[in-house]
Amino acid sequence: MWRTRTNKQKRKIVVLLDTEPTWGGEHQYALTLMECVKKADRSIEFQAVCGNRFWRQWCRENQVKIWNVSWPFLTERTQKLHIKYSFYSRAYAMNMTQFGKRLNQERIDAVLCTTQGFFIPNIKPKVIVPVHDLMHRYEGSFPEVREGYEERELIFSSKAKYAWCVLTDSEIGKLQFTESYAAYIRKNRPHVISLPYVAPKHIAECDEEFTDTPKKYVFYPAQFWRHKNHINLVKAIKILTAELEDIHLVLVGSEKNNKKIIQKYIVEENLTGYVTVKGFVSDGSLVYLYRHAVGMIMPSYFGPTNIPPLEAMALGCPVAVSNKYAMPEQVGDAGLLFDPDFPEEIAECIRKLWVDEDLRQKMIRKGYRRIEKWTQDSFNDRFQKIINKV
Repeated sequence: MWRTRTNKQKRKIVVLLDTEPTWGGEHQYALTLMECVKKADRSIEFQAVCGNRFWRQWCRENQVKIWNVSWPFLTERTQKLHIKYSFYSRAYAMNMTQFGKRLNQERIDAVLCTTQGFFIPNIKPKVIVPVHDLMHRYEGSFPEVREGYEERELIFSSKAKYAWCVLTDSEIGKLQFTESYAAYIRKNRPHVISLPYVAPKHIAECDEEFTDTPKKYVFYPAQFWRHKNHINLVKAIKILTAELEDIHLVLVGSEKNNKKIIQKYIVEENLTGYVTVKGFVSDGSLVYLYRHAVGMIMPSYFGPTNIPPLEAMALGCPVAVSNKYAMPEQVGDAGLLFDPDFPEEIAECIRKLWVDEDLRQKMIRKGYRRIEKWTQDSFNDRFQKIINKV
């Protein structure tokens, strides 16, 4: 039975931590949320379910109590039952799973998810969950989202039906969620809130670590998914080799479904002297690459927004990004824009940064001003207001 709590007792929130450092932006977002947890009101006690060694170590270092149970695994058939029958979902989730029993035992007030990949059953505590993108609906031609379409639909439908608050990255992201899952959204539930990304504090404060690079280069940090559009960026570099003999591109990121294709193209087009592929790098190397680059070029098809432009602006690196979704809104007049379908447009943005130092310095100054809109402190304040509403 759910017992009444007195005013003097602490409120309890359990946090679900499952990201890995190699996940890129999703992991950076989880770290941003946990910075908020560290600064939270002392009347709130945070506990955690950790899916890997990274987060277990983080919790030990920050004195966060770790549960020895995991988030309940539900088959696709069972998930469909949870979506269809609210009463069944509540009874099963709270009484038939070890996680639900622990919620009762600890008298948890809320559950905070730090990644969008969890299916949400109808549990008693209020659930706060992010939705980073719905690109399986808007960019379904890419295999990395098309192949998991049904699974994603169940996951996002569960958030619309049972979450208390959904955090989106932009007003476009908010609109996409409310339009896509209107059939499951009840009156004023969930609260769908735009809480834009910020440059992760640990990146902004990290000491740079020397990384071997050409003297002059442009830079793209992204996992090698097909939607990240490395291919058109490399094609842009090929165009520029006819004009700029010293042009160079540095790529870093975890290997996914497109790295071998990119490497093969680089070899076939005789671009090995113009493109360096470094794979996954440390935070210190990432900071070094931002600070010493001519610019950060992001031709990704996916948004609505992304974290690398924020990291770049915070570290004094000019940015050029795709003109899709909320990416223009994110960089404002501090970034150059291009159509990611056209290597010629990407090449022109790179050429401007490469040859015009006055433009670069102007963009760096604008970037510093722009990033003041999205600081960790402002993120903390907005997130604390959400927690207080629980």
